[in-house]
Amino acid sequence: MAVAAAVLGRLHFLGHAPGPDESGFLLVGGQWDGRGSSLYGSYWVDRPPLLITIFRLASRSGGLTSLRLIGCLAVLLIVLGCAQLARTIGGASASRWAAVGAAALCLSPRLGGYEVNGELLAAPFTLAGMLAAASAVRAADRRLALRWSALAGALAVCSLLIKQNLADVLVFGAVAYAVSWLRRDVTRHRLVDLVCAAIGGACAMLLGMAVWTAAHGTSLPGVFDAMYPFRFRADQVISAGGGPHVTSRLHGLLAAAVLCGLVGMILVLVADVVRRRATAPVVWALIATTAFAAVSVLMGGNYWHHYLVELVAPLSVAVGVVASTHAAARVAIAYACVAGVIFWGVALNAPQGGGPQTVGRAVGAVAAPTDTIVNAWGSPDVVAASGLSSPYEHLWSLPVKTLDPRLDELDRVLTSPDAPTWLVTRPTVRSWGLDTARTQAIIVHDYQHVQTVCGRWVYLHAGLVRDRPSPPSTCTGAPSAVARLREIAP
Repeated sequence: MAVAAAVLGRLHFLGHAPGPDESGFLLVGGQWDGRGSSLYGSYWVDRPPLLITIFRLASRSGGLTSLRLIGCLAVLLIVLGCAQLARTIGGASASRWAAVGAAALCLSPRLGGYEVNGELLAAPFTLAGMLAAASAVRAADRRLALRWSALAGALAVCSLLIKQNLADVLVFGAVAYAVSWLRRDVTRHRLVDLVCAAIGGACAMLLGMAVWTAAHGTSLPGVFDAMYPFRFRADQVISAGGGPHVTSRLHGLLAAAVLCGLVGMILVLVADVVRRRATAPVVWALIATTAFAAVSVLMGGNYWHHYLVELVAPLSVAVGVVASTHAAARVAIAYACVAGVIFWGVALNAPQGGGPQTVGRAVGAVAAPTDTIVNAWGSPDVVAASGLSSPYEHLWSLPVKTLDPRLDELDRVLTSPDAPTWLVTRPTVRSWGLDTARTQAIIVHDYQHVQTVCGRWVYLHAGLVRDRPSPPSTCTGAPSAVARLREIAP
């Protein structure tokens, strides 16, 4: 029942317009085929290759609809995975409560909405890895234990190769193995065997993905730099110039965590840890993983709501185990269910799209097949909706502010023979962390403002003739299903 509710609740949103990350990753994945001048084909993005591989698969098998169906499959696996892991730890009652909690959190649009993101795609691998690690420390047969541990190591790498901060399996396995040894549930020799098996599984998976990545023309050192050194530099950029809008997003993230029931579930778990000392190694591992996930969310820097999805798996399992014996945990899960249904109902009445997609479609409707486009700054959904390619490798604003803050690279693109046909900006190109003076002068000299669409200024390269993009009647996208029903109702 919980699985059906979670999956069917997302099916309604299959037709909703893609979010910026969905658009951007589909664009990157769709052209990642071994050619190009940047990290992934013609574009650069600070994400691991397994994530781009999944979006590549979706792009080549139906695009957004395929991606959203993959998201539905991920939700199904999350709910089933939470149920199975909770059953392993706390029995049938814990399994049911964990499944209900996971379904409620996956249903809530406040935790990233209907969009498919790295946290959602990594969660099934995380749960499978945690289950494999738990099975490894409990297996009596040595060979079986080593197989489970090797699988846990491989799945830990999968999670990290989807979103580089998702080390949940690593934390879970390390704590489970360490506590099992301290309690003398496993011998030192068995502990060494389990660790070596996990490392072997991780290395095998890492090698396979390295071969796949290199075969598609992507530099392995470049991937590592994008996953970790870049993120440290980006965090410094955000700290130096993010200012009030980052603080505002943090407040929004915390509010979403409270409203969706995540904070209530965390408080229940903390109270249970204080009230009674956990004994089982996998329980300690689950508590440590939940704590790690909370820290990981808060260290994300940009504080997007979908960061909270990292908490869904460990927290649902942990609170599900507590709910099997304590009423307070059941109340917390019940609140999450009510909140999820309410927010889902509100989302039903939300427009299916927004300004960036509208701008991109307006440009694409009058563009020639060989035209190109650059959007400043961020909003890769503008580029994706236009159907045009971008000669500038950065589709998101944070890489621009971290890697091209003086806009030297962009200025070279704008003044090169391959300068974009179309340029889309906000009313001004100024933005925190960027030196835009030269870029503004280039735009004034080489581009002509031809239209304003949904608050974005659309420029055409000087000397070219195209029809002017038509301003839409609305910038909110297609009406919601509820609104359409109201229009046709007698």
